[in-house]
Amino acid sequence: MPGILTDQAIQAAIELGRIRITPWNPAQVNPCSYDLTLGEEVAVYEDWVENTPYQAGDGQFFEAKSHHRAILDVKKEPSTKKYIIGKEGWVLRPGIGYLMHTAERIWTDSYVPIIDGKSSIGRLFIQIHATAGFGDVGYDGQYTLEVIVQHPVRVYAGMRIGQIRFHTLEGQVEKP
Repeated sequence: MPGILTDQAIQAAIELGRIRITPWNPAQVNPCSYDLTLGEEVAVYEDWVENTPYQAGDGQFFEAKSHHRAILDVKKEPSTKKYIIGKEGWVLRPGIGYLMHTAERIWTDSYVPIIDGKSSIGRLFIQIHATAGFGDVGYDGQYTLEVIVQHPVRVYAGMRIGQIRFHTLEGQVEKP
């Protein structure tokens, strides 16, 4: 019967090499998940924001273009601009989708990793993914976060933003 790994099972899987989390911090283990932190890079679709971020004493932020934003076309790769979150943080604004990432790199050959926002992040009305919270067995990388907010919120690289849980499998995986 499939289930979710507990803190002890996550630790054991790490020790056995069935899960790799880099960097690993035992203090980020929860009863049934592992906390993930925000990486330092943020990307935005160029057509949705003014040309450059505003630099204010209280952090960087974008203003959304008027409600007549460009339409994204699923047959075309949208153009993005990438920035680094400074020590003063980054102010997320409503009306803009942000592509961010976890600082941690995750790999497992034995479990299905699923990422969700932390409840403390949810209470700030920050959503960290719209559809991409599921990882396949064998995935090896940082998770891309599809971040949107209801109200302006300042975030910082290194803050705990999400948590990952590991589900057991039933049956054999046919495709590696």
